[in-house]
Amino acid sequence: MSDTRYPTPEAAEAAFYQAFEAADLAAMLTLWADDDTIACVHPGAPLLQGRYAVSESWRGILTDPGRMSIHTETLSRHVGDGMAVHVLHEHITLPGEETPRDPVMVTNVYRETPAGWRMVLHHASPVLRRNPEPEARATVH
Repeated sequence: MSDTRYPTPEAAEAAFYQAFEAADLAAMLTLWADDDTIACVHPGAPLLQGRYAVSESWRGILTDPGRMSIHTETLSRHVGDGMAVHVLHEHITLPGEETPRDPVMVTNVYRETPAGWRMVLHHASPVLRRNPEPEARATVH
């Protein structure tokens, strides 16, 4: 386990997004719980369980060339009994793009450990866009 201590779930979350934007694999792996109870779901991808699978997925993501910009929008936060659940939107702008892509809905779960707060789940999926107006329906006479 790393000597880095995250005193709150918010501190762990800030470290997560700093590591994500900076493509810093070592920092990313530091904030995850150091056991096989962790899980991660990237948009459109299957469930990854355990330290090895989660670590390897981030290794692949963070070694891609180019750095993305991520802005988050917190939708809800719940803390109790040593667990914290944060639901938010990620607004990601890829290198060379001017505007963010459609938002990604994220659930981040943190657990309080003797070494501070650590991430145990990151689940991200695309937000389905709804048509702002109902589709025109054919009238039957």
